[in-house]
Order: sequence, then structure tokens, then C-alpha cells
Amino acid sequence: MTIYHSWFKLFGLLAKADKTDLREEIIVENVSRLYCMACREFVPVRDNHECPSEYFAAVDREMVGIVDRLYKMGITPMIAVWSAIDMSDVKDFEYLLTVKVDIGRRICEAVLGELPAGWKYHWETVTPDKTELHMIACVERWYNFGFEDESVETRIYELIKQFEDYLDTRDCEAVKALLILLEV
Repeated sequence: MTIYHSWFKLFGLLAKADKTDLREEIIVENVSRLYCMACREFVPVRDNHECPSEYFAAVDREMVGIVDRLYKMGITPMIAVWSAIDMSDVKDFEYLLTVKVDIGRRICEAVLGELPAGWKYHWETVTPDKTELHMIACVERWYNFGFEDESVETRIYELIKQFEDYLDTRDCEAVKALLILLEV
């Protein structure tokens, strides 16, 4: 099983992981980095950046468009990452794709409305304790049939673009107003 994960390095999992313990081959495709939503730029050194850390999010480069759109609407993402896990015995055939955004707090679903196909709000875990989550995510099984211009990366970009296009249909000022009204 091969895991293409965007956030392994950010959380130090590769430095601590022993491949024999994981029983999996881990390949890092992308590394999440701190992104300042106020400046709209990646922060190379946290302590040398002028903005307060409340504007920082752990973001994959491909997810910046989603983060910027949500922030402009008054929804502050904390993490925006993607992953692709090779699920089959046949290399590069079946994947579990995940694109997720932790928005830091629960919002009324009416604020953004019905999400695009495959995208869902996740407010709690499926564990018995029902740990609280604040996630908007798309999880899908994807099969690589070997067609030209078809790849895991291409499918991830399509899912991200689909959500960006959806967010572009939302009125930023209306979303902000609803957030304010619903907080009272």
C-alpha cells in the first residue's frame, strides 16, 4: 500500500516513522506549509512574519484557492490538505482520495448551502465518543484505468477545482452576514 500524503512532513511523521513499523511504503508528494491568509503568502519562518499566528493555516499549495475563498467569506481554515492512498494490490490502480479543509468551528450548513457532489460536512467522528470535527471534505474511491492524461494528481486537481468553482458561486458578503447573524 502506498500513501501519497500531503501533510506527513508537517507533523514530523516521516522523521519519527520507521518503515518496518508502518508496514507501508510512504511517498511524500507534497508538503503542507504555513500560509498567511492576511498576506496571501507562504510563511518560510513563522517567527519572522509580521502577522499574528491567527492568520496562519497549514496548507498544501494546491489548496490555496480554497483557503483564500473561504477566508474572504469570513470562514477561517486551519488546515487544508489532500491525500491519495493506493488501495489495490495492483500498483497505481485503485485509490482512496481525500481533500479536506478544517474550518475550525461548526457553521450552520445553510451558510454555504448544499455542497457539490461528493463533498460533505463532517461535524463529529464515527468513534463511540463522537469527537467534534469542523471539516468540509471530499472522499472518493478513484480507479486509474490508464487513459491518457489521467492520474491521481489530475483527479485531485479536479476535485479542488470543483470546490473552488462552487465557492465562486457564493456571495462573500452574504456568507459573512449569515455568519454574523447566526452567532447571535
